[in-house]
Amino acid sequence: MFLTCTASLTCGLRHASRIWVLILLMGPGQICQAEVTTVMLTATQVVKDPRTSYAGAVLALALEKTRSEYGDFRIQNTPVMNTARALLEIKANRIANQLIVTSFQNKMLDDGLRYANFPIEYGVTGYRVCFVSPNAKEAVRRAKKLADLQKFTIGQGSGWADVAVLRHSGFKVEELSNHESGYLMVASNRIDLYCRGINEAMEEWQDHANVTGLTIDSSMALRYPLPRFYISNQKNSALLERISKGLHLAHQDGSLQKEWRRFYAESVSFVKLKNRRIFNLSTPNIDRIDFDYRKYFINPEQAMSAK
Repeated sequence: MFLTCTASLTCGLRHASRIWVLILLMGPGQICQAEVTTVMLTATQVVKDPRTSYAGAVLALALEKTRSEYGDFRIQNTPVMNTARALLEIKANRIANQLIVTSFQNKMLDDGLRYANFPIEYGVTGYRVCFVSPNAKEAVRRAKKLADLQKFTIGQGSGWADVAVLRHSGFKVEELSNHESGYLMVASNRIDLYCRGINEAMEEWQDHANVTGLTIDSSMALRYPLPRFYISNQKNSALLERISKGLHLAHQDGSLQKEWRRFYAESVSFVKLKNRRIFNLSTPNIDRIDFDYRKYFINPEQAMSAK
């Protein structure tokens, strides 16, 4: 039993003495208890995933920006799961207030999912550089046209939106149930390419530099629209509205861009994007996004030097 600031005390006189005893026992810090919103952020399969660190920091920023209007919050992680599993869990709404940061696909709306309407990574994950197999390394370096790349097999995680993008563009794609297996498969020539966002590449290269045969290509990059959002079940629309409002406030005052640079500038610098050939691809099945997300997309190298 507890009392809140808005509770109406309608107890009769014969209960009054017990109520005052309860108030004295509770103390002043417990009399006015504001509701605390617990948000469950999906834990990815990657132990040191820079996206998860960024996703957690930005989520906390958005919720803090809206604390005065919506109240206190806490952020917790779900059990580790891949993207495909997480989307199934969110569709079933088995974990209250579960969020995942992932790329939008139209079918999510049909599955009862919704998004906070701000692309939290400013589109940077749509710039992809690739770990390359020993057998394909030289041929990839010589590739001048998209057709030169389409003969290679690309590994991508199960449930990732990149699968549809790459297949739409004529690539052979092998879906991987485990993120970590991609590095081993490309190093052992079981797949030709394993492509990652330029905001992820440096740390993932450092973490897997001891994998025999693993090389990161330095000659080219793929680029396609890949807006990534906080996504949850439609029943959590109030939470998504709060997050959206907080993200826009953080964007307007520059604190969101500051977090982007803090987490990603070093990796963007590492890939030396200006020295690469850029192959532009189109993204199918994202035309049901109901706002202009592209206006928030940035040039990654320019963003690094912005104040």
